[in-house]
Amino acid sequence: MTTDDHKPIPTQTIPIMALVLGAGGIIPFLTLAFALVVAPDVFGLGERALHMMLVTYGALIASFLGGVRWGNVLNESRQQSKEMIIAVVPSLVAWAALATPRPFDLALLIGLFLAQAVSDIGLVTLGHAPHWYGRLRIALSIGVIASLIIALFAAA
Repeated sequence: MTTDDHKPIPTQTIPIMALVLGAGGIIPFLTLAFALVVAPDVFGLGERALHMMLVTYGALIASFLGGVRWGNVLNESRQQSKEMIIAVVPSLVAWAALATPRPFDLALLIGLFLAQAVSDIGLVTLGHAPHWYGRLRIALSIGVIASLIIALFAAA
């Protein structure tokens, strides 16, 4: 919810749908990282395929987060070129991660998700996103980054 000047109304409660969908989005990260550590052949795919599935999913989610930021900019009464540029960076870096050799692809995604989390917290701090969004992004970022770190150690 916003006021007439498009400033978010401070709310602390994370909407249930955002919480459910966000938590659901963590499941592939956790599942793939766990499979890489415990039993890389558990799905009959092999370690290489699981690794690529994780990197690809990470790239998709990073691009989605850039899209969230782009949508947030469009919601503003004045559109800022700087914010629009920042919104496309996750897609470009994620795309680069897909072409980066292992295990550096995971390291690149870890850095990207960390930077995106900091950037999203900045949106909340500046009043451009609701307070609950910052809390949700911190929790989800911890899950994503932890999964990627686990997979990074499995790849080493």
